[in-house]
Amino acid sequence: MTDHLSPLDIAFLAMEGNSNPLHLGAVATFAPATPVHPARIAAVLCERALEIPRLRQRARTSLLGGARWVEDPGFAAEDHVFTHHVRGRERFATLVSHLMAQPLDLARPPWELHVVTGLAGGRFAVVAKLHHALCDGMKAVGLGLQLFDASRLSIPDAPAPPARSIIPSLRGIKDTLDIASSVLMNTRPPTLNSPVLTSSTRPRRVVMSRLDLADVHRIRRAHGGTVNDVLLALVTGVLRHWLSAHGSATPSSVVRALIPVNQRSRSGDAAAGNQISGFLVSLPVGEPDPVERLRCVREQMESAKAAGPDRGAGALPLLADKVPPLVHRLAAPVAARCAPLLFDTLVTSVPLPSVPLSLDGAALCELYPVAPVAPGHAVGVALSVYRSSVHVCLHTNQSWMSDAQWLDGVLRRELASLQDARELVGLPR
Repeated sequence: MTDHLSPLDIAFLAMEGNSNPLHLGAVATFAPATPVHPARIAAVLCERALEIPRLRQRARTSLLGGARWVEDPGFAAEDHVFTHHVRGRERFATLVSHLMAQPLDLARPPWELHVVTGLAGGRFAVVAKLHHALCDGMKAVGLGLQLFDASRLSIPDAPAPPARSIIPSLRGIKDTLDIASSVLMNTRPPTLNSPVLTSSTRPRRVVMSRLDLADVHRIRRAHGGTVNDVLLALVTGVLRHWLSAHGSATPSSVVRALIPVNQRSRSGDAAAGNQISGFLVSLPVGEPDPVERLRCVREQMESAKAAGPDRGAGALPLLADKVPPLVHRLAAPVAARCAPLLFDTLVTSVPLPSVPLSLDGAALCELYPVAPVAPGHAVGVALSVYRSSVHVCLHTNQSWMSDAQWLDGVLRRELASLQDARELVGLPR
């Protein structure tokens, strides 16, 4: 297993702050066939966490800025697994928001699992927190699958990464300069008084909503593109409603969204840390026509894919992985504050397996990924598709977006408007 943290992993450690913790999150709900005993679920999670070597390790830094994963001699899985009992959707959302706002303890293995009982219909939830230095979205899915029942997947041990040359190759230097130039050329001053940029000290809120995947597929077949294109257009509609409520949606308004891109090869190192880049997309929030918004999003995504993930501000993760660890230690806290120069929000889509999953015999019903929010940003958006549903999660500090009923209503209006446009071209609903 790879022990050394990459420069990008170290950057995520160095950018950690009390008001902007950099952990990935997930909220999974389950439907047990019999009454659930939270202590039993917690014991099952502890037992399975013990089987995952990385979850027994913490990051140890060196004076030169590097870091490696080492066994935590005091590790006890039960110190990372907690139980809660709440009643009602609102109290559950409040608990999730509180948990996600609390930084992880980096002096020990940086992860937590929270078992929450008392949900409607006898359901329970598991709220997971994994530090971004530990994994990217794809690796988080791989770790999470190992906590499920018989369908659990193991992540194979991988060879250590090749040693880096002390003298960089001329080609490597040129590639780094090209990426740096591309990132710098795409920076711009943040828009004054923009509601998507705000103080990081406000209380954060996690808001979740579910859509039928069949509706998304019908829209995709009518208008072309991918499922992700349709979902990104729906997110654009949500942001448009929000900005309109603030009087900030003009015909020329755009929101620059960073779309993370998985860089793992299909046969690559599944045990390594972060292997990501990103696309930068200007979401056309000023466009009143939902079909035109979808067309614009689709064209931008196709263009970004054709150009590759090493251009634009979205290539920042690639650039970060070429910077020496000591530079990250010194500069990352300042660089984190510069996120508004590069993008306005993060929109990430987390792929999940389509097979049925369960925990201690209880079927998985929903799985909402929770994106971290960069300093100075007002909202991060995360999406996942699991079987017949799309799960949408906003991580925000804005009161306009902190109501689940508001999010449900806006998403359904956006879906309906695209479906209505679909009927105009003679396709059945």
